Amino acid sequence: MKIINTCDEIKASFSNGFDMKIWRKYANKISKELPPKCENDAKNYDFNKQILPVMAVALNNEKLDHVSRNFQAVIKTLNENLSKLFNKEPDINIILYLGLCNGAGWATTIDGKATILLGVEKIIELDWGSETNMRALIFHEIGHLWHELNGKMFFPVYTKRRKALQQLYCEGVAMMCEHILCGDDEFYHQNKDDWLQWCYKNENEIKNEYLRRMNEKESVQVFFGDWCSYNGHSDVGYFLGCRFVRYMMKTYSLKEVANFSYRKLNKEFIDFTGMVIEPLKYEDYHKCSNIWNMKAQPLSEKWRDEIASGNRMVFIYKINGEFIGEGALVFDTGDPDYTIPHKRVYVSRMIVKKEYRGRGIGSDILDFLIAKAKEMGFSEMAIGVDKDNIAALNLYKKFGFTNVLFDGADEDGEYFKLMKTL
Repeated sequence: MKIINTCDEIKASFSNGFDMKIWRKYANKISKELPPKCENDAKNYDFNKQILPVMAVALNNEKLDHVSRNFQAVIKTLNENLSKLFNKEPDINIILYLGLCNGAGWATTIDGKATILLGVEKIIELDWGSETNMRALIFHEIGHLWHELNGKMFFPVYTKRRKALQQLYCEGVAMMCEHILCGDDEFYHQNKDDWLQWCYKNENEIKNEYLRRMNEKESVQVFFGDWCSYNGHSDVGYFLGCRFVRYMMKTYSLKEVANFSYRKLNKEFIDFTGMVIEPLKYEDYHKCSNIWNMKAQPLSEKWRDEIASGNRMVFIYKINGEFIGEGALVFDTGDPDYTIPHKRVYVSRMIVKKEYRGRGIGSDILDFLIAKAKEMGFSEMAIGVDKDNIAALNLYKKFGFTNVLFDGADEDGEYFKLMKTL
């Protein structure tokens, strides 16, 4: 582990105030990769309004000395704390430097080596220069590096929903590492003016709003960053992320959580927020009518017999008790064209209530049905779809349904039957 404290260099280089040419020269001494990395990250900032004022405050010898002293104090005891997470000293760089408002902490890679960049200008701006806050900041960024070294920190984020879940996940794992390293399950360096008490009191509201924004494909930026706030409180996403990870750790180890796929995380988040997929009970079948936009009707005798015999399983997707989606599996219909008993399972129905479509719920249900079929030992899955239902066809293709078994027609028109190897 290499520790670099550039506070003396900052004081010597910027004695006459901030200058961009001087900054590039200063940053280049740390690494040739650093200047373009910082400038690219800050390119969307208004330099004169958002960066220069912060620099003016940060370039104060007393404040720099205060941060520097506490940084050194934390570093002295760092290794004994790291043993709570690492079997041996991690091969990382920790650099206290003057950035371009790129963040108080930034876990990244410099010259091919895992690096924690600590921006002294942001630390001073946020008043995080105390030994306690400095320790928490370093521990949090180490948590990000631990995740990267021991798990799957990133997954493809080609939708806003995925991006929102990934951000919550990454910050949650880092917060959990911070708690482990600090030895305090309720330590949040954001906790000022009863911040934590407010978060606990409003936890359900925070969950529901985060979920709503994910489902509606809205930005979740208000939950992250000192410059943003949700109902007047900044960094609420760090609290929610940590609570989410702690919820998963009731069943899994932190290392297992750190290796979860998007699909697994999505399922866990559904459970965490009160959204559940569960087997349909006979007495609740009439409630499915609100999914189909039709009058309530009892469970048909055929379906009752198939469920009782184990040949059909029906699952309901609910949010806070409301029936909003359904998926059904048939295991043995006797139809040799698409079902091979004990080998292939057929998705006989998958539907989402109209006003909830386009929110990823269909993907959740299909993912659940695939996992259930695998769990039961099936090796193939078949599904039927109207050939004009382009959205459904695209969804099934995304999940690997690529082979057309045959096409035909029924009273509703022409359709395809697709297959997937499980």
